[in-house]
Amino acid sequence: MAWLPLFTSEELPEGGMKLHSLGKREVGVFRQQGKLYAVLNYCPHAGAPICLGEIDHPITTDTPGGSTVRDFARPVVRCPWHHWEFDLQTGKALCPIAPRIKTYPVREEKGRIWIDF
Repeated sequence: MAWLPLFTSEELPEGGMKLHSLGKREVGVFRQQGKLYAVLNYCPHAGAPICLGEIDHPITTDTPGGSTVRDFARPVVRCPWHHWEFDLQTGKALCPIAPRIKTYPVREEKGRIWIDF
């Protein structure tokens, strides 16, 4: 793997997403609450462009039937086709399925966004 520059930091505002082609693959980079996330723009369920889905925050509970809270520290992307949700940091699906989305290390340095691809 090698760190590749994608675009300038100014091109990705807070709450935004920007797509970038890397060969035959397309990667989406998200900025949520000051953190960067990079994922392959492909839903493992049916091939949807996952990065065009909504960003949300999962609802969690500590006990069955207990009170629920929205986990704002954990952004998820919701597939635009079938609404499956995936954790942006880990790629893991929130529903009990095996597939996950591919994630990549991403960083911001000297006014640029870089990906380890």
